[in-house]
Amino acid sequence: MPDSPLKDFPVVVSFPLHWGEMDAFGHANNTRTFTWFETARIHYFARIGLTGPSGAGDERTNRDGVGPILKATNAEYLRPILFPARLVAGCRATRIGTSSITLEHAVAGEDDGVLYTRGSCVIVTLRYATHEKVPVPAELRAAIEALEGRSFSS
Repeated sequence: MPDSPLKDFPVVVSFPLHWGEMDAFGHANNTRTFTWFETARIHYFARIGLTGPSGAGDERTNRDGVGPILKATNAEYLRPILFPARLVAGCRATRIGTSSITLEHAVAGEDDGVLYTRGSCVIVTLRYATHEKVPVPAELRAAIEALEGRSFSS
């Protein structure tokens, strides 16, 4: 959909709203938004080589033991999502800092393009063996810039 609010997101995942995701007020439970954001984020990570495919035993960090960890996340609810619905969740980078990456998320209707929620998160690059923050590796920065089609230079 060319006029979709997610048209500028390089990673978009589609999925149905499940009946079990509804709450007592007749709309999608607000906690589901963070799961949808996470799903798009993990697809984004896979596209930039930051995580392997799912499955027990896969190495989830780069060759130096550096991987992502969620520092903060937020959501803004724009309108309730009602069953039935087909949705899309998008993820894109908005900033690459010294040791962090800020990502933007959005969830919209797949067929009508209605924007339901938007939010963001901060990911820190962490050396998992020592639990220390480390600079965003150059190859990771390059992969993000290639996926986004732009530079994040300061």
